[in-house]
Amino acid sequence: MQSPGVLLITIPFEPFEDCYAKLRRLQPELEILHYNTKDLDIVPPQVWAKTTIHLTLYLFPQSREQVPRLKWVHLYSGGINQATNAPLFTDKEIVWTRNGGVHAPQIAEWVVSTLLAYFRQLPTLLKWQESGTWRAQEYMSRGDLLGKTVGFLGYGAIARHTARILAACGMRVIVYTLHEKPTKEERQSKTFTPEYTGDSKGEIPAEWHHGGLNEFLSLHIDVLVISLPSTDKTRQSIGKEQFSKLKGAYVVNIARGDIIKTEDLVDALEDSTLLGAALDVTDPEPLPPGHALWSAKNAIVTPHISGVSDEYMPRTIDILDENLNRLKAGKELLNLIIRSEGY
Repeated sequence: MQSPGVLLITIPFEPFEDCYAKLRRLQPELEILHYNTKDLDIVPPQVWAKTTIHLTLYLFPQSREQVPRLKWVHLYSGGINQATNAPLFTDKEIVWTRNGGVHAPQIAEWVVSTLLAYFRQLPTLLKWQESGTWRAQEYMSRGDLLGKTVGFLGYGAIARHTARILAACGMRVIVYTLHEKPTKEERQSKTFTPEYTGDSKGEIPAEWHHGGLNEFLSLHIDVLVISLPSTDKTRQSIGKEQFSKLKGAYVVNIARGDIIKTEDLVDALEDSTLLGAALDVTDPEPLPPGHALWSAKNAIVTPHISGVSDEYMPRTIDILDENLNRLKAGKELLNLIIRSEGY
């Protein structure tokens, strides 16, 4: 692939001029064009025609004739569900990458904050503060993170940084991956990893598992963090049977809501099969007013905001710069989408 010439950015936001200026300094041969795609049809045909790289969230070209020079599409999101039906998603002459790793620091912090909120009972303590009453005699320990086991379903960038933080809290880390990873090389990350974050070499987990999901969930896990992509293989894969294997664990979902069977989750919370749950994603989403999840026992529900960060576009620029350098050197790009697997 030859060095790129035109980066077309189509996202529903105003231009990030400081970030674009940085990329222009790093890649002076690159022309950058930004279109706020709250209006979907604002990109002129002549711009599509000269585009070689496309950074986008939801807007995709409709034919090869529209984008004859296009060589690389980079998704502004970590997930790819919105792109799998794009007309050119299967075009083998176009490389597709995603924003993996951009979300890892802030989502890991969200996971840890919700765990601490549960185990340190922050919602209750804040209610006591609001009422202006000193109720220390009513406070009952829920234990420490130290010595507990956290299991990760999926071990991508978010899971790796979360594991790093929780391991520092003294938790034992075990992971389940969709495919076997028996060697050190296979356990290494091929995803963008900001400095001082993550587990790029895959050295933190005490155990790696694949295959039998129920067997993994039966390994006396105290906290389960769901960080799998939503695919045909994973959708609706966690329900009553799986919750029964967890034997009183705390469940965190920062992946996609449809991986969990929602009614089964509500039942498992209400009958104390699970200790509790922290959910930044739900099914349905948005979660409608009055839905049982809002008031489910020991549930923390947030409106899919764990990935929000002022550093989102700056990290995106870091990925683009790294991959542009790899492109010119003829190396494999970071964050490649495995189209056959759907992630």
